Amino acid sequence: MVLHSSWMVGKAHGIWLIGAWAMLAVWGTGQKTAQVAPQPPEATQVYPLSTSISVELPADWNAAKSEDAPPPASLAPYAPPFHFSQVLKLSNPKTNAVLLLGLSDNPLLGHDSNWFDGQMHEPSGSGMSMLDLLFYFFFPPSHACLDDVLQKYTEATMTPPSSDANPEIRVTYPCSHSSSLTELYAAQVSSGITFVQTNNGPRALAEMREFYLAPMEEADVSGMTFFVFEAQRQGDARQTTAKRSFPGGRADFFWAIGGQSPFPFVKDAGRNKAPLLHIAYAAPSTAQDNKPDFMHLLHGVHLK
Repeated sequence: MVLHSSWMVGKAHGIWLIGAWAMLAVWGTGQKTAQVAPQPPEATQVYPLSTSISVELPADWNAAKSEDAPPPASLAPYAPPFHFSQVLKLSNPKTNAVLLLGLSDNPLLGHDSNWFDGQMHEPSGSGMSMLDLLFYFFFPPSHACLDDVLQKYTEATMTPPSSDANPEIRVTYPCSHSSSLTELYAAQVSSGITFVQTNNGPRALAEMREFYLAPMEEADVSGMTFFVFEAQRQGDARQTTAKRSFPGGRADFFWAIGGQSPFPFVKDAGRNKAPLLHIAYAAPSTAQDNKPDFMHLLHGVHLK
């Protein structure tokens, strides 16, 4: 009886082990199947900017209608000294983001990265700051606002009577903005325009919002060297977007300027006419850092 009971117990234990191993095998097969599920490739679209430079972007980006290279003609005399040969603006309805791709001449010849970094971190109105680039080239005031302001400015302009008079006269005009995504970003950049009349001639400056300018970063992509700048909008966006809530509360802006490596600060007879590539990006500022999204777009650059 004792031997018979032990045999029955051993048999039952063996059956339990076989069942347990079978269950583990089934469970393991299911886990393995779940882990190797293939991911579909990301759909992309290639935008050629020249015979040697193109940018590959996710298919979510839609090109806007073609327009003249910025800045608007009325602001051109006061803008930073980049002259664009072409500009393509795109938007992403899923993320409420806007992108600018452009080629310009190279006013940075004869300088270096330290000088350029300092210029880009200067306040608006200094001549070549990132904030000036945003105002004059990416999100300038609408044509309707500029037409209205210029008419008022013409009526209000006064010339100092002599060199002994106050050398500066300032007149500020606010700009209203529509509910379009581009104009909502324009409202995040500035509230209007200030015209300054001096003995040395007029100037047109932005009434710039408050921004935090992050440190410059350098990136090498596809044989090109880029200098990357970020401007984070500070303050309450609800006060600037009365017609529509700005998605994300406030805006985050990036601007990358690149040239074939090594970056063309030094005159080179073979590359003097090679254009600079500009990639500017605006997205809602959320708890998540927007920099990885911008860097992902930047790595879509291809240089032949």
